[in-house]
Amino acid sequence: MRSGGVTKVRAAIALFVISMSLLATVGAVAAAPKAGTACKKASTKVTNNGYVFTCLKSGKKLIWSKGIPTKKITPLPTAKPTPSQSGQDNPTPSPSSSNSQSSNNQVTWDWMDNQGKWVANGTPPACTFPIIPAGSLLDFTKPVSLLQPGQVRGGSYKPHGGFRWSAYGTYIESTKISVPFDGVVTVAWQYKTEGAYQFGVNIVNPCGFMLRLGHLRVASPQFAAILEKLPPAIEMDSRESYINPPVAVKAGDVIATAVGIPPPASADAMGTFFDFGLLDLRAPNPVVPADFTSNADARYAKYSLCWYQGNYLSDSDKALVAKMPLSNGDSTSTYCK
Repeated sequence: MRSGGVTKVRAAIALFVISMSLLATVGAVAAAPKAGTACKKASTKVTNNGYVFTCLKSGKKLIWSKGIPTKKITPLPTAKPTPSQSGQDNPTPSPSSSNSQSSNNQVTWDWMDNQGKWVANGTPPACTFPIIPAGSLLDFTKPVSLLQPGQVRGGSYKPHGGFRWSAYGTYIESTKISVPFDGVVTVAWQYKTEGAYQFGVNIVNPCGFMLRLGHLRVASPQFAAILEKLPPAIEMDSRESYINPPVAVKAGDVIATAVGIPPPASADAMGTFFDFGLLDLRAPNPVVPADFTSNADARYAKYSLCWYQGNYLSDSDKALVAKMPLSNGDSTSTYCK
């Protein structure tokens, strides 16, 4: 009896220890990591509330990346078409369908998950270089520094680079950003950072180049009309939405009249800056290794370019960019030599 009693006690203790261990594990998984806070093992991934967090090495530290939505792009609701005379509704095209068209029937480009590449929904026209003519996107005499495209910043891989118009902790109110080529707005997003409204857009040239802009702040009336169809801006929720059908825009159309994060934001966040990415959708960037992986979306990371090299900016704008210092002092880049 005594031996049997000891065995039962030991079994009960073992069961208690296992149960507490499981509860601790569940609790650890349930607690959502916070971007920039410490983590323990590099490459560890945790999914929480529709976001994937990755433990990354930043300098000598291990920190959690910004949460990446498990579903990157959320299609916007499309109004039900008016029934035709035959009594049947016209089908609503899928945002990722190769048959999707802009409001003026320009060629658009769609990401095909089953092929892992961008595909044109028609015959693309020839591209005209430079893709961004002199002064067409912004006045390049105004920015004071740049960020390299294709590097880890804030614990996440950033295919895009960017520009700053002010030092950290200061703000310049008026900054005009314009559409540099005829194309279509295919994707947009809006959110808040420390309460400050922010938005971003993807604009696609039918020949196969995509302009990807973020941290825009004050939209022109034309772009405000596009953004009003999106879900409301929520703090740090920068999920993207399809614009269906894509909206045609012209070179010279104003996108935004202010960028970045104004007062009363914290000194670390405040500044006049924006994200600037340029992608060639016709083929993956040949300088990117075939086995390249990151916590960024492959549809952006493998097709992004070093926009200040090559024939993408005008010679005069490239000369201005070449004189700019790096905003964060980090010269590493997947794309730039």
